[in-house]
Amino acid sequence: AIEQAIAYLPPNSVLLSFDEKGKTAVKEYGGQKYVFRGYYHVPYGQKVKGVCDLVSARNIHTGKRHYWFYDWKNSFIIIEVLEKLLEIYPTKNLYIIWDGWSAHTSHHMQVFLDLHPRIKILPLPIRASWLNPIERDFSKIQRFVLNNSNFQTVNEAMNAIGMYIEKELYSN
Repeated sequence: AIEQAIAYLPPNSVLLSFDEKGKTAVKEYGGQKYVFRGYYHVPYGQKVKGVCDLVSARNIHTGKRHYWFYDWKNSFIIIEVLEKLLEIYPTKNLYIIWDGWSAHTSHHMQVFLDLHPRIKILPLPIRASWLNPIERDFSKIQRFVLNNSNFQTVNEAMNAIGMYIEKELYSN
């Protein structure tokens, strides 16, 4: 179904890859780097300065990223983000690729989706979240922004992630 949506999206529609990078820890990655079998490894047992959740959607056809930061994530946060996406695309039907996280399948979410027929869900198979294109963005954010960082505050980390999304991911 996802391949068909990518290739044959109905007119007046947008296809969004949607997911949450949950509990992103802002850590001090100032430890000694060492090479093991050609890879750099960073010790992870370090003090956490705070956490944030990144909720993001990528327009599959244009590459445009939409993202928001929250202190936590649940079905009410996801509904809030879906409302924002409906505002961003006021005349389009939204086809959304997402995984089977419980907040995506909650009763509150089902009621919201029933009340908003412009949103069409393309669920990923169980244990196949890696098929979601947005996961590649999260991997790059972890690798190029968070790893080996030493952000002093959560806001500093969020600004760096936002800048990376705007400058690097969107331009690719």
